[in-house]
Amino acid sequence: MTRAVPRLLKAYLVVVLTLMALPLVSVMALSLNESAYGTLPFSFSTRWYEALASNSSLVQALITSLNLAVQAMVFATIVGTLLSLALVRSGKAVNLPVNGLLLALLTVPALVLAAGFVIVFDWIGLGSSSTSLVLASVVTSLPFVVLIVSGRLRDLDPNLAQAARSLGAGPVRVFTTVTVPLVGPAIVAGAMLAFLTTFNNFAIQLFLSPIGISTLPVQIYSMVRLGVTPDVNALATLIILATIALVVVITWFSGNAARFLSTSKNSEENDG
Repeated sequence: MTRAVPRLLKAYLVVVLTLMALPLVSVMALSLNESAYGTLPFSFSTRWYEALASNSSLVQALITSLNLAVQAMVFATIVGTLLSLALVRSGKAVNLPVNGLLLALLTVPALVLAAGFVIVFDWIGLGSSSTSLVLASVVTSLPFVVLIVSGRLRDLDPNLAQAARSLGAGPVRVFTTVTVPLVGPAIVAGAMLAFLTTFNNFAIQLFLSPIGISTLPVQIYSMVRLGVTPDVNALATLIILATIALVVVITWFSGNAARFLSTSKNSEENDG
């Protein structure tokens, strides 16, 4: 009986992982099938990737989404890092309401949040515009940066910054030479999550995209209402592979960046 339990757990794990991976594998397989309808027998072909390259609407939507995601990532990382520093140095009277607001942004349904943004931006005269889209994307991705960076800041040994100050380093130098190298992996992880969140935020983009500008999620939605076409499968495959690569980079960087930064810092001090 005791031997049967681990076998059942392994079988359960295989079933769960298969169900999780099956949609992704299916999309990738269909993107390489000669048939436009996914019929068997399977015949390898890259014709749908060639069709994707010639689909100007999808390519333009991809460029728009990448541009939006990069802008939101940069602003959310800067604002989120500074906000994390302020939260760590503040008391519970500030931390509790701010953390509650951040958690609310993560848990409120995206459609409700998008509708709220529409109302607010109409009040202030922005309406559905590129500025509104960027601002809403920054707000919705900001919690990921703050929660990750502030968590890392709270784990730092305060004696490190105090030692740097006792040696004559000013606040800016302490921040750039002590704090940033130690929280660098968390900042990068938060930035990547902000990028992915913005890139995939369909509800915000659907409600706030100005007329004539379509992001990739909105463009794909408008296409798949009439049926999933093979060139969409090809694009989805590229996004899947890029996401996997990004996750690998985040994992690797989080585990190695602090060691490399500290090593390079020690090397500079020894050379000096």
